[in-house]
Amino acid sequence: MKARAALVPLLGALAGAARAQTMLDQEQRLIEIHSLLVAVPALEAPAALAPLQGRIGLEVITIPIIDGTTGGKTQITASDQARAFPRLRASLGLPLGGAWSAVAGLGWVPPIEYHRVSSDMLGLEAGAAWSRGPLAAGLRLHGEWADSKSPVTDPSSRDRLVTHLGGVDLSAAWRWALGGVALTPYASVGAVRVEGTFTVTSDGHQLRSADTDLALSAGVRLLAFQRLEVVAELEAFPGVLVHPGLSIAWVPGGGTRGAADE
Repeated sequence: MKARAALVPLLGALAGAARAQTMLDQEQRLIEIHSLLVAVPALEAPAALAPLQGRIGLEVITIPIIDGTTGGKTQITASDQARAFPRLRASLGLPLGGAWSAVAGLGWVPPIEYHRVSSDMLGLEAGAAWSRGPLAAGLRLHGEWADSKSPVTDPSSRDRLVTHLGGVDLSAAWRWALGGVALTPYASVGAVRVEGTFTVTSDGHQLRSADTDLALSAGVRLLAFQRLEVVAELEAFPGVLVHPGLSIAWVPGGGTRGAADE
């Protein structure tokens, strides 16, 4: 009994040590968080675009408060420089036949420097959706590359983070017609693989992080006058990052409206 009693606090101490994060863990987690910020979320309901119908708009990606503490040092994080960044986004509906449709799109952040921060980012996406009446469901694949430069280790530095991401998600939506507008709430579940390489410019030291994260999102699409689209979405990578995004887009004609918009 005495041996068992002594074993209990020992196991508790070992469990606590296993859960404790090292300085390396904390640095890799910061890379993971910053890399996931550039992931291209759906910010769109499935089957929203008719075949040969385009969409061009501007996204506002918000940056939550990020704790930059690593060991006894505090790193400069994205939230210390800005609380949001813009991304240009365009997509095109493609025909598949019957109740099926497809979509292809891209997102781009030009490498414009602001407060010594810049990010050259390109994202591609492709998906297919099925729709019947107000119900729609879709599958989407996406991939991103980003080269970001900002002060991290020192206010006078321009350290570099190169990010590669790839993901897949399944989504479902239901559309309501409300007079001259259409309201479409939607939700999705998926996974994203994120790989980031951080380089300290002062000494060339590199640190890498690679993780696969669960991706959850929920949003609502508002289409007014059959042309003006506003989408708000909350994206969550459980245990790592939660942040909202907003998209304002123009949806010109070019095809008949899909089942999700009839």
